[in-house]
Amino acid sequence: MREKRTFAERTRLFTSDKTLRKYFLVYEGSETEAIYFEAVDSLRDNIKISPLIKLIPIIRSYSEDGWSNPKKILDRVIKNLEESRTNHITYETLLNRIMDYFCESSIISTSKAQARSIWKAMCRICEEKCLKKLDSYVDDIDKNCSLILNTLQEEYDLPHVLSDISNIIKEGGFTYAEGFDKICLIIDRDRESFVSSSKNNQYKYVADKCEEMGFGLYVTNPCFEFWLLLHFDKVFELDRDKLLENPKVTAKRRYVEQELRRICPGYKKTSYRAEELVKDINHAIDNEKKFCEDIVNLENSLGSNIGKLIMDMRHITTD
Repeated sequence: MREKRTFAERTRLFTSDKTLRKYFLVYEGSETEAIYFEAVDSLRDNIKISPLIKLIPIIRSYSEDGWSNPKKILDRVIKNLEESRTNHITYETLLNRIMDYFCESSIISTSKAQARSIWKAMCRICEEKCLKKLDSYVDDIDKNCSLILNTLQEEYDLPHVLSDISNIIKEGGFTYAEGFDKICLIIDRDRESFVSSSKNNQYKYVADKCEEMGFGLYVTNPCFEFWLLLHFDKVFELDRDKLLENPKVTAKRRYVEQELRRICPGYKKTSYRAEELVKDINHAIDNEKKFCEDIVNLENSLGSNIGKLIMDMRHITTD
């Protein structure tokens, strides 16, 4: 995982020297939540988000694409924070940073087939040239980065790679200050994402681990679209049992999304007028209070605590 730099690099000017507190937003989904919180950042002055915070989305690296299990995502965040703190990274992290750099610099195209081919080639180079597995730690980042890139250059017709790529890769971790900044894990309670049994309750694991690490855990049960529905009073006309169960109503769509599309015409998971919703965010915060907001009870109850995150973002002080 990595910081989305173009979003994170926005700066705000003050009349005095003040340190911005970073809120790192880690989404379970890859698009719907990102669209919404980009609108939150865009309208931050209108909705009274504190000027003392910076919103930084965390996006998936190549090998993490498609992940939806909250426990897996949380464990990777913890691992990446430790790697950033110690600068002791695995080969998988190294390869992900190379892929991120390739994509951001347009060294490789948006072709999934090309990206998949290059990833497989780098994995093979690690095994055959570096004699290491992906979960092994890199002892010399510069040396191994050069070996991987030089070998890759022999096999692929890639444009010239910058000579300081190893420095870029070294700086590819989180800029998180423990005890000051905040990690915000934004997830669904979707029962298909969590394993939940007497011996393996992943919801409890995630809640307990976030409390232990000082992370913020923000859950919507059953899914983020329910938080979007809370922007409309028509949510109170819907069947609460069906909202919580969220059964399939078509081959590709569940009840909550279907109702959101009906109430909010034009809604799609990958494209919707998020700014129009965010302008009415106070309404959603008030409506949320009429459902479950408690993080423990949200495991089995209809509701959300996204509104608490927004309120927290409003009340940051210099203390």
